[in-house]
Amino acid sequence: MSDAHRGARLPLLDQAAAEAAAEKIGIDPKYLVQPIWTMLLARPKYAKAVYEVLTDLLFRSTLPVRLRELLIMRIGWATAAEFEWAQHWQVATRAGVDPDDLLAVRDWRTSDRFDEPDRAALAAVDEVVAEGEIGDATWGVLRTLYSESELLELVAVIATWHYVSVLVRNLRVPLDEGMSAWPPDGREPQRP
Repeated sequence: MSDAHRGARLPLLDQAAAEAAAEKIGIDPKYLVQPIWTMLLARPKYAKAVYEVLTDLLFRSTLPVRLRELLIMRIGWATAAEFEWAQHWQVATRAGVDPDDLLAVRDWRTSDRFDEPDRAALAAVDEVVAEGEIGDATWGVLRTLYSESELLELVAVIATWHYVSVLVRNLRVPLDEGMSAWPPDGREPQRP
């Protein structure tokens, strides 16, 4: 186990075992090289279920990529999920999301980078993280800004990546080799 993986609470499968498990469930192993997958593939059917939900929301999304990534980054920050923040920093910046927007989610309420739909969606994230659900007032605002289909997907993104946050924090999924903690500046959220 590399030094970067020493904090993991469960072992990571070696590359050959991870590839075999991925092939067995019908997923191209090249997509499952990150530590989260080499850990989850110890339970192949579970790994496949998680993979299918995540890839559906990532690659068949109707929400704008920028909004989806703002939501995920806010969840990563609000829950202190280093793996989630680091992974989606890469996903979002590769997709063309402005890094200044990503950084602004850390203190979104005081930022001037977000419009009303962004703010309502970010408020929904904070309410789910704090209370487990979106409050009626925020839901009322969201209903005026998003279609029913967009609302369903917005809730699905928030619920899914909040779940991922709980998963990666509790399993202490390590960062990929060579990945920086809390990119781009190493600033961490305050922990309770």
